[in-house]
Amino acid sequence: MQLKDHADIPFTRESVLKMLTWGANPETSPYSHKQIAEWCDRFWCQYLEVDAEPEIEFLLPVLTDVETQWDLYLANTYSLEELRTNDFKNEQMPKERFNDWLRQLA
Repeated sequence: MQLKDHADIPFTRESVLKMLTWGANPETSPYSHKQIAEWCDRFWCQYLEVDAEPEIEFLLPVLTDVETQWDLYLANTYSLEELRTNDFKNEQMPKERFNDWLRQLA
């Protein structure tokens, strides 16, 4: 599947579930794991200094974990030089992580 340039979907619970489902099924996803992690970070950052409604508050730990686990995955897989020079748009975390996040939100 041709990847889109940028994950630009609304910041909603339904979108989180869709993004995590795509992460668990990267062969059918319009977004890379990198784009999914970046989108989760942008969503989470929307609520840094404001109170979120309970439905969104429930999502925030998963959103931050996706981005954090992406960073940790790269840091534990690649050298500093590779981290500086690669773009990682085709890199994939284990799909099981996405399935775990989906279970947490079920």
